[in-house]
Amino acid sequence: MKSIYVALLFFFSLSYAMAQNVKPYIAVIKTEKGKQKGILYKVDSASVILNHDGEFITVPLNDIKTVQIRTIKKGYKGMNLIKIGTQDPDQYKIDKRGKLVDKWGKEAPTLEEEAGITFFSVIFTAIANAVALPIHAINPNVARFNLDQKEANKINELSYYSIYYQANPDVLAELQQLKSISSTIRR
Repeated sequence: MKSIYVALLFFFSLSYAMAQNVKPYIAVIKTEKGKQKGILYKVDSASVILNHDGEFITVPLNDIKTVQIRTIKKGYKGMNLIKIGTQDPDQYKIDKRGKLVDKWGKEAPTLEEEAGITFFSVIFTAIANAVALPIHAINPNVARFNLDQKEANKINELSYYSIYYQANPDVLAELQQLKSISSTIRR
């Protein structure tokens, strides 16, 4: 029965790995020399490889103090609240007094009123975008790793966020981890 359970775990972990999409993460690495930032490409036993604008940067594990993992955000598209020529000129007809009115008898806005509406809509659009842009720019950490101790499990956890690992998961290592977890479960 246990071998069937292990085989099912292996099958599901393999099918999950094949169906999983690769999601790039931004890594901010702090070292004694400064910060390095880029897309986390690969983590191996000696170094971390980042992709920064198409250039690969290798950072030795011994130099790394902390690693922050962040998601990649889509670009911000501003709001457009500008009202220019809000009324359709064809909806107004000249009445008996010689004034433009709509079908309910409401007078058409004057040129000054249209200019005022346009002016204030530009101001409100600028204010709304000035408030929304800094809020959109906030990009919190998904994970944070303190690698001063260089523990193997932290390095393995960090590798889960790399593009290389997501594209080529170590299914056998995952199976061993699932087996160790399942052996601790008592029935």
